[in-house]
Amino acid sequence: MAIWKNRITHSVGAFTLLLLSTSSLAATPFRLDTALDMPDGLSISGSERARYAKLNNQFRPQLGEDAEALSFRTLIHATWTSGNIETGFELQDARAYLTDENSGLSTIVVNAAEVLQAYVAMSYRDAFSEGDALQITIGRQTFDLGSRRLIARNRYRDTIQAFNGIRSHWSDGADTNITTFFVLPVLARPGDTASLVNNEIQNDREDMDYRSWGIFWEQRNLFRAVNSELYIIGLDENDDSDVQTSDRQLYTAGHRLIRKSGPGTWDTDIENVFQTGTRRLTSDPADTTTIDVFAHFHHAELGYTFEDSWRSRLSAELDYATGNNSADPEHYSRFDSLFGPRRTELGPTGIYGILGRENIISTGLRYTAAPAQNVDFFISWRANYLEDTTDTFARSGVKDTTGGSGRFAGHQIEVRARYWLIPESVQLELGGAYFNQGRFLNTAPNASGNGDPLFLYTDLSFQF
Repeated sequence: MAIWKNRITHSVGAFTLLLLSTSSLAATPFRLDTALDMPDGLSISGSERARYAKLNNQFRPQLGEDAEALSFRTLIHATWTSGNIETGFELQDARAYLTDENSGLSTIVVNAAEVLQAYVAMSYRDAFSEGDALQITIGRQTFDLGSRRLIARNRYRDTIQAFNGIRSHWSDGADTNITTFFVLPVLARPGDTASLVNNEIQNDREDMDYRSWGIFWEQRNLFRAVNSELYIIGLDENDDSDVQTSDRQLYTAGHRLIRKSGPGTWDTDIENVFQTGTRRLTSDPADTTTIDVFAHFHHAELGYTFEDSWRSRLSAELDYATGNNSADPEHYSRFDSLFGPRRTELGPTGIYGILGRENIISTGLRYTAAPAQNVDFFISWRANYLEDTTDTFARSGVKDTTGGSGRFAGHQIEVRARYWLIPESVQLELGGAYFNQGRFLNTAPNASGNGDPLFLYTDLSFQF
């Protein structure tokens, strides 16, 4: 098995180098469709990304002081369109090397040789009224929803969240869009660290005891170029013979107002989310006590785009997510961010990922710019606090049930720069984050004691 896996890895690497060399000699981006002269209706595309990441001064308790990962992600996506029916199939292979069991490795970095998508999508015009459009997708699939803070196809992280089920999207052809879905979230496997370190191949799974549903409504141009979103997402989870869970029965309802950015204009993004339901405090089979849930999350952002050649934008951001009060055993108030990526606002994930939309008050500034057509960058600063001083801070794993370590977690400074070596084909990305720890991360009982975390990474990606 190990020989077979190494052969796959080496073959992928050799194939990528061949495509890179072919593309570098071409005046236009390399595309498989063009190179293979695909018949009408058949399309094949993909990407290959190599990333080296290094974390100094690990913040997670009881792990090694430093961590690193050399990760590779390959995606191959094929679609066949005939009339109003599209059949799609996508493979994902995400692996990591230079890691060990003390590196904080998880399934957000490794998921080797897996079927990411396998679906049939049916499209209809004038389904209910003249000019409207309806699409129904059945099977394993990925998708974005609204702000992408609760459900999305991951972009930065190495592995991508998939769902198995049915989803519909209706548009009136103008300003109204409605999405509905009933899906089983796909659980990445294997889940143990030793297997992940060895990049073991194990089929992902879905379970009828773990399901999600939702209704999402978008109204564009509600007033003065402001768009509105309204949604409810359900999550139903129960134990089975193989998996023990915290039996979450959650209802997450939210509303969002957005005014998009543009040269010489102000833009806004305000989202308010409330979560109710029931759950158990832990996934321990002996824990049979059901407790009520009430949690909430809020995002507010105000930005201005300058009328300059760099397309500069400066924004102020605030994220607020409730934590759980350890002294109240009858209620649970830690916000559950469901299947939402964190990268856009809260920094890199992977072997880093200290921030998340749980027990956090985070405010800061962000500056983005694109000095040239093939170059863009941003720099951001965030001050981060615990919403509840007795709960775990965000995704750090650090907790003080007494609340005696205070509220301030620290400052995060993040930078990222991207450069298209070959436009629309090969891109180089450099980035990192530095977390200047505050009182809480320095004095909490299970704080790592390693000092201020410093995370650096570099990506080389190829679209084909």
